[in-house]
Amino acid sequence: MNASNKAISKAIKFVSIAVISGFCVLAADHYYRIENHARELLPKLSMTVFIDKNCNDDAQVCDAIEALGFVTVSEYVHSKDVYDKAVEKNPFLKDVSVPGDSEIFQSYVKVSPSSFPTEDFLIDARNSIAGVENVNEVVFNPENFKEYVRAKNLLIFYQTILLVFAAVIFALLIAQSVLFILASEDNTRKFIIGAIVCLIAASTGFVGAWSICLFMQHPLIIDEIAAFYIIPLIAAFGIIFKD
Repeated sequence: MNASNKAISKAIKFVSIAVISGFCVLAADHYYRIENHARELLPKLSMTVFIDKNCNDDAQVCDAIEALGFVTVSEYVHSKDVYDKAVEKNPFLKDVSVPGDSEIFQSYVKVSPSSFPTEDFLIDARNSIAGVENVNEVVFNPENFKEYVRAKNLLIFYQTILLVFAAVIFALLIAQSVLFILASEDNTRKFIIGAIVCLIAASTGFVGAWSICLFMQHPLIIDEIAAFYIIPLIAAFGIIFKD
């Protein structure tokens, strides 16, 4: 390979590494947006469990619900407090109510999943909680649970792909680098220079993608620590492939 062709090959490799790095920045941004969305859904995953108004021991019902292992009780609201809240929202209710009306309101508890809810969580948890003595009704929004499960499954998929890709790249990097350096003493200098060039290319792609997004008024929300695994990983990917 003559000097001009070798220079062109190096330039193409530099640009390719920068482009791949930029793409990974956008992929990381997508990952963090999904993660933030899943975090925002967490408060919406609660179930409201209404306790029978004739129940004599609400605490025992709460303990029985938690003992199932599906959920933890995050809030308990007594029937009198439910009545007071209803009056607070609609003062007219107090004017038309008669003594004993507060007793028609049911106490309820807010419960949250004790672990990551799977696709079968809703059916199993609802049926189990509904089977607890003195539980009158279980109310929840199934769409929030389904959306959260989809988001978490996608995050787990991304994490798995990243771990497998990183493991393969660094295993190949170590094996190839050792063989390359052992082949000739002069190869150590070539390897170091090549590694620096790949790091610069990956950094250029990272900064370039970030700058373009800012210019287009689409600021990235990726964690700063992403730079510490995107840049080295893409640089390692570039080192593996010879010019």
